[in-house]
Parts: sequence; structure tokens; C-alpha cells
Amino acid sequence: MKSFNKHIIIISAIFSFFFIFSCSSDSSSIMQKPPALLVGDTIAFCAPSGFLDSVRMSLAKTRLEEKGFHIIREDSIYRRWGYLAGTDAQRASELMSYFKDKSVRAIFPGTGGYGSTRILSMLDYDIIKSNPKIFIGFSDITALHIAFNQLANLITFHTPNPMYGLGSKKGLDPISELYFWSLLMNSDDNYEIPFDLYGDSLKVQTMVPGIASGKLVGGNLSLICSTMGSVYEAKTMGSILFIEDVGEAPYRIDRYLSELKLAGKLDLVNGIIIGRFSRRETEAPDRSTDFQMHQVFQQYFSKMKVPVIFNFPSGHGSKNVSLPLGCIVEINTDDEIFKVLESPIKN
Repeated sequence: MKSFNKHIIIISAIFSFFFIFSCSSDSSSIMQKPPALLVGDTIAFCAPSGFLDSVRMSLAKTRLEEKGFHIIREDSIYRRWGYLAGTDAQRASELMSYFKDKSVRAIFPGTGGYGSTRILSMLDYDIIKSNPKIFIGFSDITALHIAFNQLANLITFHTPNPMYGLGSKKGLDPISELYFWSLLMNSDDNYEIPFDLYGDSLKVQTMVPGIASGKLVGGNLSLICSTMGSVYEAKTMGSILFIEDVGEAPYRIDRYLSELKLAGKLDLVNGIIIGRFSRRETEAPDRSTDFQMHQVFQQYFSKMKVPVIFNFPSGHGSKNVSLPLGCIVEINTDDEIFKVLESPIKN
């Protein structure tokens, strides 16, 4: 009898340990929602990656000021060090200064390009977590999105940026602009993107039907792969994985997807969103005997047991619909709609 009671005590202790551990893990992984952007708020321009174009940045600044926002930026923002916007220390310091600045409501990196992975180890994620702010961008900024989502539990926003979108000659595409401001300024949880989006010539296609929800993770495919094997790599279990890219031939996309597959990153996802994979006019044409892009996607995703959609209107094209990374979302191929199931911002 004593032996039986002893075993019961041991089992109870083990159960209690895992219960406490589970609770503490859950509480530490609660996502931080930044305050909604309001007219009159201060937006900080920064350059954590590639160097900036002063003409485009000035145009973006003017357009945002016309909407009623206050824009700040360092005098040195147009610095250049090789293909980067300054040294790693300069770029990391600038970014951290805006998270510490209580007057700043949102941080808008000017562009992507190259270099964000070089500063990941130089950032203070406790400070970022304690000062949740709207943080936007795409392309090379993907590495920062993943790090902020996972190490600071901060919901961030895959969106057009000041140089490509806000500062483009014609400004944001009307559809992209509608979703950009709706996501950053509206705290209601009714953000939806239909597959047959008005004004978009490429309808979202279903590769594998179904309904699934999960935390939205991802961004630029090459940047997702660039952090593999590090503490900054994307955690995809139970997620809706979003991927997009530009200027990459099918064989290179094949290589990136193979890397994710071999690392087990595709095994436990709840769904896949394939965004726009655009090509540059300066690229050499693919050989006629090569796989086409959609064939590569089919080889990796068509036999999955979770919903997979492609041609989603987010990426490097003019149609770059904004997405909340770290937020719970849903893919519904029956109703042909993508939904955000919780508000990514707070009042």
C-alpha cells in the first residue's frame, strides 16, 4: 500500500510539473498587440537593411504628413556602407532607439534589400517586447518579422514600405492602400481577403481544399531559409505558413522548399499560403525544358493534407496586400476567403 501511495505521489508530482511548465510556457508566448495607428501619431523611418533612395523616402514622408502623421528620421538615414544602410552597429542602434522612444507609435523601415540578418543578434528583444509598436515591411525585413514574432512575441505587419509603395511614383496601388490602412488603423477583427479580389487580375487558386486556422508566420522565402539552423529560424508547427519571393528561378525556389522540407518545417503546418513569386524583366528566360514555377509548387504541396492556396496577392508586385504576422488567421477554400480571426492591434 505504501508503495502504491508512493507511486501516486510521484505521478502527481510529475503531472504538476508539466502542468506548471505548460502554463508558464503559454503565458510567455502570449502575443503582444501594438496600439492602433491614429492620425497625429509619430512614425519613425529607419534603415535596418539596404541603403535608401532620398527621392522615394521624401515622397513617402510628404504623403504620410498629408494624412496627418508626424514623421521623424535620423539625419544619417541616407548613410551607405557597401550595399547596406550603414554598419551593423549603426543600423541596430537606430532601430533600437525607436523602440525605446516613447513618442514613436510606429516604425517604418524604408526598404528591404540586404542585411537584416546581420543585426539579429545585436537587438534587445526584452526592450522590444516591453514596447510593442507597429512594425511594417517586407522582403529582407522578413528576418526581423520572424525574430520579433518569436523572441519578442510582437505581432508585426507584412506590408508595402516607404520606398516601394508609399514612395512609389504613383503611390500605393488602390487595393494595397485600402488593406494597408485598414490593418494598421482599424482594431476590429473583421479583416478579410476574398480569393476573387476586386481589381486583381490573378485570382487566388486552391491547390489543396480545406479549412484551417493557425498563427500566420513567414514572408520572403529566401529570408525564411537564411535563418535556418539558428535561434532565429521560423517555428512552423501549427502555423499557416506564408511564402513569397522575387527574382528567383524555379530551380532556386525548388532548393529553398527542399531546405524547408528536409528541416521538417512543412510537416506540421496547418496550411500554406503561396503569395506572388514575381520575376524581373532583367532576368534571363528559363529554359523551355525546365520546370515552371507552378510545377515546383505542385511537387511540394499538392499532396499535403492541409489547405494550400497560391497566387495570394502579397509579395513584391504592386498588389501587396498587408498581412498580420503572429496573428491567428484562417484559410477557407469553401468560401474562398482568408480571414484574420483576432484583431492584430489594440485601442
